[in-house]
Amino acid sequence: MRFADPLSVKAKSLRVRIFFVASQRQGTRPTQEDYFANYNDECFAIADGVGGLPNGDVASRLACETALWAYRHVRTRPYYWDDKRLFLKRIFRTTNITLWQKQREIGFEEGFATTLITLLIGERSFWAGGVGDSRIYHLGGTGKLASLFPDDVDPSGKLTNALGISRYGLVPHVVAKPLSHNDVLLLATDGISRYIDEKVLAKQLAMCGETTQSLTSAVEEILRGAERNGSTDNMTAILIKRIFSS
Repeated sequence: MRFADPLSVKAKSLRVRIFFVASQRQGTRPTQEDYFANYNDECFAIADGVGGLPNGDVASRLACETALWAYRHVRTRPYYWDDKRLFLKRIFRTTNITLWQKQREIGFEEGFATTLITLLIGERSFWAGGVGDSRIYHLGGTGKLASLFPDDVDPSGKLTNALGISRYGLVPHVVAKPLSHNDVLLLATDGISRYIDEKVLAKQLAMCGETTQSLTSAVEEILRGAERNGSTDNMTAILIKRIFSS
């Protein structure tokens, strides 16, 4: 006779809710070269076209759409689904090659590139991958704010890694962490991250509430804060909060 696993029974009774909001500003830039996308509250992507190269808006949109396409299709293969770190690396490899090949088309010969953050959310954990200087912040139950990846920049602030630069050899930063009750995640492009005080940001995220309206107010205040601190760049933020209840 088989007995039910009490941990399994408890997990099945757990109700999970996800709240997320996203917002953008164009700043004083002539075009909006940031892009974000979401699939089924499971996979989020945010990208920022690299300045100084043409077609940054095309690059960021193509990166996010390809990352979500890869998530939907590659997850059907147990080999990748069972190893989320490997899964993320596959998503980045597919996305990078797609951007590289796009440059063979007429009108894109001068090249383009983009940063990319991709976030996968599970029942009790999350996995994130990143390339470039867009950031993902995590505020856990201790109240300590953590930026999960180092910026891929040299001492002068120039990008050292981005999608679309080289056909092979792209290595994203990848992290996996538990996702606990009331944890908050913020995905942000550098038009925000370069102009915010992380102590202030930690307080804003800790007080963002548990409704779509309260999260919307929080993310709008984050963008306004970046503007007050001098940002004139494209700005994009995705704020995500996971609530667990029985």
